[in-house]
Amino acid sequence: MRAPWTPLGTTNVYRRGKLTLREDTWRAPDGVEHVYPVLAAGVTVGVLPFVDDDRVLLIGQHRHLLREVSWELPGGGALPGEDPLAAAQRELREEGGYRAGELTYLTRFWPANAYLDELAYCYVGRGLTVDPLPADDDEFIERRIVPITEAVRMALAGDITEGISKMTILHWAAAARR
Repeated sequence: MRAPWTPLGTTNVYRRGKLTLREDTWRAPDGVEHVYPVLAAGVTVGVLPFVDDDRVLLIGQHRHLLREVSWELPGGGALPGEDPLAAAQRELREEGGYRAGELTYLTRFWPANAYLDELAYCYVGRGLTVDPLPADDDEFIERRIVPITEAVRMALAGDITEGISKMTILHWAAAARR
């Protein structure tokens, strides 16, 4: 029987805002040590908010990597120690301007489990009431209400490219067809 993978240590290399770049050292089953870079982002959430039975809220935000506006679902990073469900409600209020009467868990996933420690939780929000919180100081958000069929089309066509939004919308669509 081969030896298991053994963690040997972690070193933080760089920290800025909510992100930390670290290096994790492991001993592989063959005894060789390997250093793996990890971008530590933590828990993040995405909410598919239904304003009625057939329409959902999308938000547009300028994303510097894309150099353009990205159409997405309300969402973002959980605060340290914040429950994902509470983070989903807070992000919906900050970015969408609504509070959900009901948040239903859809799924969770690792967007890039080779080098990113981000764990994403996906929810559906219903029973929305207007209840905004201030957005982050670098967020300039445009809001658009679209039919859910349009949101699914956008996710499939590549008009929605942000991974958590795409996964949430398409997971909902797949589950709705069952």
